[in-house]
Order: sequence, then structure tokens, then C-alpha cells
Amino acid sequence: MKQPGQYFPPDETDRGKPKAEQAYDYLRDAVISMRLEPNSIIAEKELCAELGISRTPLREAVLRLAQEGLVTVVPGDGTFVSRISLRGVLQGYLVRSSIELRMVRLAARNYNETFDRDFNILQFLQQDANKRLDYGLALRLDTEFHQLICRVAGFPDIWSAVHNATGQLDRLRYRAFDKQGMRKEIEDEHSAIHKALQAQDGDRAHALLRKHLNDISDVIDFVKRDSPDILFMEEDLDLATLLNT
Repeated sequence: MKQPGQYFPPDETDRGKPKAEQAYDYLRDAVISMRLEPNSIIAEKELCAELGISRTPLREAVLRLAQEGLVTVVPGDGTFVSRISLRGVLQGYLVRSSIELRMVRLAARNYNETFDRDFNILQFLQQDANKRLDYGLALRLDTEFHQLICRVAGFPDIWSAVHNATGQLDRLRYRAFDKQGMRKEIEDEHSAIHKALQAQDGDRAHALLRKHLNDISDVIDFVKRDSPDILFMEEDLDLATLLNT
């Protein structure tokens, strides 16, 4: 893993996007995938050179990330990657579960065989990524699976609401993604959800997705044991009540 302040080359597929969008996507991915660890400083000069942009689009990107709670701007001191806020994790979980559990019933109602190819490709690619221990790609493919459910439901643009709310949740999930059994469990659960959609069984798809999303309490417990220093634990949160609502 690169040290804080060091970056990976930008993705060539992003070159056609506006500069601020390129910077946002690039930095957000670096934060979520832990290439930039909590408390790392965002080195503006180095990053501008890496992306071939000026400071104006970079600062637009940083502002968006700050609004999502992923970075903290300290006037006169710099911009730092935030610790993972447990409140932010739970907010992302609540938004995601509320939206997706509605979407999966609609997806079951709308499902037809033309969607099989997209689901099969995603599941094949995720299996391959898991075998190669490419956790960043595996997590992105997991996200694409859920995004596809929204598309099948007929509301592809609704995923932007999930995306904007789940940065902290995705960081937590990334840190726990390589824990023993989790990758295979996700593969099996995705396969079961797809089969329920194929059968247009909305009740079963809903129940399977609810179980799939509710693993968040295990993920929180794992990260609390494995990497407690990266978490910001708000004292007023009642986890048990929130996760069972």
C-alpha cells in the first residue's frame, strides 16, 4: 500500500470528464479503498500534478468530499482524510436499506431474461476478483450489482442518492472485505437474490436482500476489533435499536 500523500495513476477512462469530476472520483476512490488512510493529508500540489489539473477543480472536489464527511478541511492547516464516523456508517445503511428494499420488489416485478447477461457477467467478474484478492474491484462490482437492481426496477438515477450517502459505509465495508468467509458469503447471497429476481418472487428477493444488508452489525464489530483507531464512535448512538428498526 502506498504511503499517505502518494497516489495511483488516474484511470484513463475518466479523461473525458470535467476536471472537478475526475478529481472527485479519483480522491473518493482513494479514500474508500484505504489507499488514503484516515488522518492522511491531501497533498494538493502533488495531486494537481498527478491529475494534470489546477487547484480550482481540485478544491471543488474536496468540498464535495467534505460534504460527505470523507475529508476534513482545517483552515490554515490543510485537508485531511476523516476517520470513519459510525453515525455516517449508520446513515448510509439506513438510506441504502430504505431505498434498495423498495427497489428489489420493483425489480422482481419488472424482471425478464434480457437482464440475465448483465447479472451473470457481474457475478463472474466478482468471483474472479475475489480469487485474485482484488478487494477494490470486488467491492466496486458488489456496488454495481446493487446499482443494477435499481436499473431493473426502472429507477437507475436513484442510485445517486445511495452513492452520496454511503461513503462512510463503503469505507467500513472495504476494511472488512477480506475477512474470512465474507467474500464467498457475498457471492452466494448475490446468486440467491438473482435467482429470486428471475423467478419474479418479490417477497423472497426482499427477504434475501434484507439479510444481505443486515450484515452491517458484523462488519462494525469486526472493524472495532481489528482497526479501532480508524473509527470515530459517537457516544449517543444506540446501535442495537437502530440496526433492528
